Amino acid sequence: MKAPALDLHRPNRPGAAAGLLALVIGIVVLMMAMRYLDTLKDEGLALDDRESAIAQREKVFERISRAHRSATNPHAAELMAQQRYAAEPARDLIEGGWTPNIAFLSIELITASRQINMQFETRSAQEALSYADWLQAQPGTETVTVKRQTETPGPPVKSVETALQVTWKPFVAKPLASASVASAASVASAAVAASPGARK
Repeated sequence: MKAPALDLHRPNRPGAAAGLLALVIGIVVLMMAMRYLDTLKDEGLALDDRESAIAQREKVFERISRAHRSATNPHAAELMAQQRYAAEPARDLIEGGWTPNIAFLSIELITASRQINMQFETRSAQEALSYADWLQAQPGTETVTVKRQTETPGPPVKSVETALQVTWKPFVAKPLASASVASAASVASAAVAASPGARK
């Protein structure tokens, strides 16, 4: 066995490969840690936004709940009536003039502006215009506007696609019949009491 040759005049230097490897590993670990921290930060921001949205919805529900509890407040009564009857006039208009020849494609109700945006198909343009005329003639309708009308020659059959925008009139609460009867009865009683025969 040959003995290794030793050079006593050469300085003892450790290998540089181990140090470079440790440096590369440290850099990779640091980059992964920074990326993980960025991910956690993004998730925290998303969670804050979600909590803010939930808090806003809870405020709206709380305001509606207070309105329901304080029914004697005129503003609360108006809010309850709007919630209860907001879409009723629109539904009555849509259902009242519908025929089997009308195929609805989309219906959008906007209660804040009292508007109906509808798209439907008919066999002819005259059927679509007849439906628009019927809507305009209703006492609960304020305006009817034909936004678009497109004719499709087919196949299989010719059809006409129409877009209408309908604005219905605001809801007006009507007095109860019992209240009217009671008022009439009180007026009649007062008239009988004031008559000369009643004083005798």
